[in-house]
Amino acid sequence: MMQAGVNVFRFNLSHVRSEDDYPFLAGVIALIRRMAAVLRKVVDIMVDCPGHKLRLGEFVGREVSVGDLIELTTNLSPENGEIPFPYERFLTLLRVGQEVLIGDGCPIFEVVRESSLEHSNVLCRVTMAGLLEPRKGFTVRGFKIADLDLPHLTQKDERGVRFAVEVAADQIVMSYGTTAVQVAAFKEYYLSLGGSGKILFKYELGEAGEDLAAIVSITDGGFVGLGDLRLSVRPEHIVSEVEKVVRAYRAQGKSCIVGTGLLASMKKSAIQSSEQEVLWISYLISLCVTGLMVSDETSVGFYPVEVIETLDRLIRAAEVVA
Repeated sequence: MMQAGVNVFRFNLSHVRSEDDYPFLAGVIALIRRMAAVLRKVVDIMVDCPGHKLRLGEFVGREVSVGDLIELTTNLSPENGEIPFPYERFLTLLRVGQEVLIGDGCPIFEVVRESSLEHSNVLCRVTMAGLLEPRKGFTVRGFKIADLDLPHLTQKDERGVRFAVEVAADQIVMSYGTTAVQVAAFKEYYLSLGGSGKILFKYELGEAGEDLAAIVSITDGGFVGLGDLRLSVRPEHIVSEVEKVVRAYRAQGKSCIVGTGLLASMKKSAIQSSEQEVLWISYLISLCVTGLMVSDETSVGFYPVEVIETLDRLIRAAEVVA
């Protein structure tokens, strides 16, 4: 992949299961650096901290159909088919008509009864069928995560920041941030430990747009995470959101990356990318993004090298046009 054109390897700490994972990751980083030296390549290490990724609790997964009624509960050991929603304040703030998107956007629920003294559970109706699985992330459109008054850094974030310092990461990413105050706390903690890498803010929750100018001013670069952004804002607003973030960072002479799912069609096929993917990548280059990131295509996809070769060719061709 280095010979095919990779400039940065991203380590997504959302997938860390235990403390035992960190020595393994440190070993992979050391291997990358040794190989880069042999190949005389400049390759950065990026550590991506998980942030407040909200997830459902544990339950027996099942298929749900349109029209099914689902109860969300703070009871972590439900006995009547309810879905554990381990954020009590979040549950009390859900309102009738709001959409709850599970996983990558399927299934989808609509809130039909709010939490009250009479009924502590929230009742939802399934509006898009799908497989409902435990521990899946969820997104509620129109809901501000900042209203939950969560701590600025989670314990996993603090451990991730320490890991980034330990391995002298070239770039560190704050994910799922919403406010400039939260980003400033993340930055202060990283610098207090002696971190010297570039600090990037990943824009994946539309509510962060309200603080975008302040966030741009206190970070070294931006990172648009298309996967979650597609869930937090409606499809018709995706392009304008990407443009807004990229232009805000580039106007300050700062880097801005756009990533995830850019070559999703190549996850299980090495033949070619789709026309839609080619057009989207070309458009991003015309916006003067400074980096494009693939994730599943190379982390669990069958053809990581071919993906990088394809992305490299598409970037070079688009830069000539731009």
